[in-house]
Amino acid sequence: MTSDLIYLCTAVFNLNTKGSLDGAVRGWRHLHVGNRTSDRAQMLTAAEAAGALGVKLGTLYAYVSRGWLKSYRRRIGRQALYRRADIEALRGVVTPERGRRGRSLPDASSWVTVAQPKSAETATSGVIVAESGVSSIIDGRLAYRGYPIEEVVEHASFEEVCLLLWNGERPSADEIAALRAEIRDARMPPQVASALSAVGEDAPPLLRLAAVMPALAAWDSRQAPRSPIDRAKLVISHLPLALARQRQYGVRPDHGGMAERLLESVAGTSAAEWEVIAMDRVLVACAEHELNASTFAARVVASTGADLFASVLSALCSLSGPIHGGACDRIEELFARIVAGARIGDCLDAITRENRLPPGFGHAIYPNGDPRAVLLRKHAETIARRKGRKLLDIALRIEEAVWKRERLRPNLDFYLTVSARMLGFPRGIPAAVFAVGRSAGWIAHVLEQYADNRLIRPRMRYRGSPLRHWNSWGD
Repeated sequence: MTSDLIYLCTAVFNLNTKGSLDGAVRGWRHLHVGNRTSDRAQMLTAAEAAGALGVKLGTLYAYVSRGWLKSYRRRIGRQALYRRADIEALRGVVTPERGRRGRSLPDASSWVTVAQPKSAETATSGVIVAESGVSSIIDGRLAYRGYPIEEVVEHASFEEVCLLLWNGERPSADEIAALRAEIRDARMPPQVASALSAVGEDAPPLLRLAAVMPALAAWDSRQAPRSPIDRAKLVISHLPLALARQRQYGVRPDHGGMAERLLESVAGTSAAEWEVIAMDRVLVACAEHELNASTFAARVVASTGADLFASVLSALCSLSGPIHGGACDRIEELFARIVAGARIGDCLDAITRENRLPPGFGHAIYPNGDPRAVLLRKHAETIARRKGRKLLDIALRIEEAVWKRERLRPNLDFYLTVSARMLGFPRGIPAAVFAVGRSAGWIAHVLEQYADNRLIRPRMRYRGSPLRHWNSWGD
């Protein structure tokens, strides 16, 4: 085995001769043709292979996707296996203790792969681009920092979830109270209020949220330096002010906290205790969801060294696209048509003719249904008992009709929109409520990126014309 390993590693690092790596691999495999039976017995699981290489599972899977390592399937079951001999050969190239973990095989946390092909050898339909400890989606179950979403939505306030996501552990009562007080007492600086006024009261809510970020960044640059967590508190406490009704930028709710602030200054309700609880659950359900488009945008910008304001702004800008951030508005449009007298079947027929999915239905990550939608549907029932069932009954009829026609379940956007409208928020605001809630996760990912930063530099697979020469044109 030692001589084989030396043979392969020598060829790997001597690539001046074309095809030397392929030749090395073929030659090395040829040495083992006569011993296939024993070779098949020397198989490792993914965890064992990663341990032998001294890398994380994400890095191991990335080696496979790039063709540097081959995985094998069991005849029974789906678990991928790896040849011990292949791992030992690769180990000579990548292990840190041999001083060769270098430019040719970087750690997976620094990679961004675009258009990675799907294959039977990958265990996921997505593209692994980084490692994170903020949240996880495993077998259709979402967890924040290891806590199941069902438990977090039921028991945690939005402020508690913010601090959990930012710091990694559950905060103390004093820490929660301090963040709640900062949100309660936030007053928009005159310079920021002027910038927001220039955007206009009639501007879309998401645009108003985005407009606050550069103005707040300019104002903060002239203040005493803040810690990353203090800057996170500054950002999140000013988001609801951008949505407040005219001349209410400095309104202070009696109790404090994000739920109260939104209910009183945006929805214009009394923020009764039951409303605050319902609003908290909506915000918590929105707070984090691994690496979707807006979160990825925030991490890419943060990886350049840009500040928190720019990173959150990039996430907000990504929501302006209808594919990612426009679902709530389309759901509201669907409800408005039905309230005005349109039949649900006719509405769905029109959507089908446009080759679109019903708004708020289907999720690539959750083929069997979005657990967040299940939670918010249950809490929408609670809201309906106090606010009336008209909107919820329409939602249930739509859900039933879509299931019969498309076999699709609702996602977070659907019952977020229903809950927000029943709580008194005007049309157009549910999408902004989502953004305020998700800002907790955006900030958590930005802080995580700062903590162990590597520039995220994507690559693309070229599919254009083959190599050609300019001076040959017209010949």
